[in-house]
Amino acid sequence: MTNLYGVESTDDVQYDRQGLPIGTHKVMIIGEEAEKDGRGVVVEYEIVAGEFKGKTGKQWILTLHDNPQTANIAKQTLKRIADATGKPVSPSAPLKGRVLTIEVRQQKKNPDYTEISKYLPENYEAPSNAPF
Repeated sequence: MTNLYGVESTDDVQYDRQGLPIGTHKVMIIGEEAEKDGRGVVVEYEIVAGEFKGKTGKQWILTLHDNPQTANIAKQTLKRIADATGKPVSPSAPLKGRVLTIEVRQQKKNPDYTEISKYLPENYEAPSNAPF
């Protein structure tokens, strides 16, 4: 008998960590789409180099939020992307096609998920741990 699903039982399957893998990655923004309710944008990244090349992940940036602090964080995120890519973010300067380096870490509140912690220029190289 052929196993159509690739597993004997889904009870044996473990969930993968959601989001981009932890570490520093050179990425390209391959998609940006307005939230269905118009409160922000969903940005899709693809890792373009290294061990995880081809892996994708999404980020929700909610610039119009009931909580002013959340909305401000979202606006700062767009500014960080703009600074890392050297181009402003506006309707006439979309995100799609931009290349940058991001640092991804485990979320503090939910360790099953990751989050982007830094937005760096495309040519950023992590410093070596050598003392000299």
